[in-house]
Amino acid sequence: PQHTVPLGSEDDLDLIVVPDDGAEPGYEMPPLAKPLIRVSGRFKIVQLKKYLLKKLQLSVRDPNVIELLCNGGPVGNELSLTFVNRTVWLHGNEELKLTYKFAEDAVY
Repeated sequence: PQHTVPLGSEDDLDLIVVPDDGAEPGYEMPPLAKPLIRVSGRFKIVQLKKYLLKKLQLSVRDPNVIELLCNGGPVGNELSLTFVNRTVWLHGNEELKLTYKFAEDAVY
């Protein structure tokens, strides 16, 4: 018999998303109620920004008001979480950790 893998489970990724503690005054953002998230590794950074807008109940619709960082450096909108996990995170078996803050050039 063929073994079928449930759709999406193979590339699921656990990540921790927390406010950036190095954000300049005025650019800090509130924490999520549940900072540990499990999503598909195919999820793009821009989709995660939209998720944050919704979860933090921000009135703005433009995901670019949020800057996501990995290891202190900004990560681009079109990157997948798997790509960030493999090429930017570099902490092996630890869960991917991203931080967020208001983008400094954002208009809101």
